[in-house]
Amino acid sequence: MKTVNGHGESDGFEGVVGLLQSLDPDAVGALVGLGADIVMLLDDAHAVHRIYLADDELGHSGLARAVGKRLQDLVTIESVPKIDAMLAVTGAERRVRGYQVNHRASGRPDLPVVYSAYGGAGFRYTLVVGRELRQQMRDQQRLVETQMELESEYRELQEAEARYRTVFQSSAVGHIMVDGEKRSVLDANAAALSLLSLGTSGVVGKPLRDLFDKEERDRLSDAVGEARHAPHPVSVEAMLSARGVSVSLNLRAYRENGFTNLIVTVWPSADAGEGRRQRAVKPERHVVDLSDLPEAAVQTSADGMVLAANAAFLDIVHAPSLPQVLGRPIASWFSKSSLDIHVLYSRLAEEPVVRGFSATLTDNLAADRNVLISARRNPQTQEIQMIVAAPPALAERLAIPAPGAGEQQAEGFANLVGKVPLKDLMRESLDVIEKICIEAALDQTHNNRALAAQMLGLSRQSLYIKLRRYGLEDYRPAGDAL
Repeated sequence: MKTVNGHGESDGFEGVVGLLQSLDPDAVGALVGLGADIVMLLDDAHAVHRIYLADDELGHSGLARAVGKRLQDLVTIESVPKIDAMLAVTGAERRVRGYQVNHRASGRPDLPVVYSAYGGAGFRYTLVVGRELRQQMRDQQRLVETQMELESEYRELQEAEARYRTVFQSSAVGHIMVDGEKRSVLDANAAALSLLSLGTSGVVGKPLRDLFDKEERDRLSDAVGEARHAPHPVSVEAMLSARGVSVSLNLRAYRENGFTNLIVTVWPSADAGEGRRQRAVKPERHVVDLSDLPEAAVQTSADGMVLAANAAFLDIVHAPSLPQVLGRPIASWFSKSSLDIHVLYSRLAEEPVVRGFSATLTDNLAADRNVLISARRNPQTQEIQMIVAAPPALAERLAIPAPGAGEQQAEGFANLVGKVPLKDLMRESLDVIEKICIEAALDQTHNNRALAAQMLGLSRQSLYIKLRRYGLEDYRPAGDAL
């Protein structure tokens, strides 16, 4: 900071020092107090000689009785090193700024203040100017409370969605949610897909008319148009699906986000009973006992229909009972996999055993998880037995090498290609790197959270949130551990 005289010449702090020398301490405090909340004059022993408060309420933090006490004795213990650093500056012109500390307040929250200090040759005191941060502290507290409320509401929304998905997917009655404007499929439960003999791949977003025979599409279009405006559900009997299954429909309109959509309920027509009974027959001749296996295990026919499964597999796909799994195509739980399950069956046609096949499993609640599949083909029956296991933690698979091992690190990431989806690899890698950077910042600042946040380019609140996220709230550098 420099002052400029009337001739445009810079003369440093000489004018300021002269002004301070010409004023008595009370006048100095009153003058500086016009632009500050707290003004203190400290003697050479760092004791408060004069103090001026812009607000009487500030005195409740022990500042009203500060005269004669060292400034270090008025702040909390973690703020003492900051005061020492601020007052340790020596020289003819001493000026430091931006030290945030907390004053103790009995029975009240600590008072946050940011201090700056100035001292000059010929001026017998150290001038300390403070700006209180109570409003900022309240704003941060409201921000944290708002964020916690949002997280709570988000969890409630997730729980409500999980309940909806559970009811929707576990219903024995087929339901198809249809966009009333585009007349495309928004969602369909397992019962509808099974009844229409459809796989889950590519159904969402597909036109509703494509699910039914070409000769039935005009009748379906008329029913959809009527249902959008009718006050009661519209029924259609004996409609042939694209796979040749005779079904009946019930179409009901509902409002969603200002648009009229449809719920289409599907059930087998009366003349489809024989065909349904034939599809319900499940082969059992070559089924093996999988109950003793510790991992999720399933046995399928050569065309991928589930013949047997153990309790661990029911858990991993969130199926309440075995009958809800038997007879379903195994591909219905791997429809979103970047490596289609048909690739696995193609490999098994050529190789008797496949290990470590990476795929994405979608359970009955529409939740995705990465899994590794090991499978074998019975050469006599051509049936498939497979083990479905969770992959090891990604952080362990990354095995970040020591600094300087660039070639090893590149090779390690290359080995993950094809085993870990790229988006998961990037996301988890960034989390690992972020945690390492936070630990390094805490080590370099000797666990000074405010300085570490500044070093990382984060706000203190953002740093605290990340510390909780990575379990570093109680982190202590190795040299500072008790």
